[in-house]
Amino acid sequence: MKPIALALAGILAASQAVAERLRFLQGWFVPRPDLRGTWRVELQSDWKNPETDEVIDPIVAYLVVRQTFSTLSVRLLTAESASELVAAEITKATDGTYRLAAVYRNEPKLAVRDRSPIHFGAIVLDVQGDPVTGLSGHYWTDRNSRGEIRTLDRNGTIAESFNDAQRLLPDRK
Repeated sequence: MKPIALALAGILAASQAVAERLRFLQGWFVPRPDLRGTWRVELQSDWKNPETDEVIDPIVAYLVVRQTFSTLSVRLLTAESASELVAAEITKATDGTYRLAAVYRNEPKLAVRDRSPIHFGAIVLDVQGDPVTGLSGHYWTDRNSRGEIRTLDRNGTIAESFNDAQRLLPDRK
C-alpha cells in the first residue's frame, strides 16, 4: 500500500505544480492568481521624522512571493529590515477581483533597532490585471504608522535577499 500512496502523492504534487503554471486553469483548478516572483515596490509612509517633522520620501523595497497550490509566502525586503507574513488570505470579490490581506512581523537589522523596533502590521493589496500586472494597497503598523504600497516592476525569479532583489530589479532613480 505504501508505494501506491507515495506514487499518488507524487502524481498529485506534480499535477499541482504544472496546473498552477497553466494560465487557463487559473480561477478554475487553481483558486487564486499567480503572484510568484520578486516585485519592486514603492512604500509611501505617513511617518514623520521627529527631528524635522517632515514625512519621509518614498522607500523602494522588494516583495518576494513564493506560492504553490496550497501555500503562500510573502517577504518584504528593505535596506534596513525584512517582513514576513504571519497569516494571509487571498480572497475573490463578487466582481472577480482578488485581494491579499495579511498580518506581518517586521524585523529590522540590529544596527537600526534603537530607532526602528521589531513590530507587527497588516497589509491589504488589491491584485490588478488578469494575468496579474500589479499590486497596490495600504498598510498600517502597531507603531501607529501607515502608508501606501504599489508595485513598480516584476521579475519571475525569487530573490533571497535585498541585494539579490536589487540586482534583479534595480531602482531606476
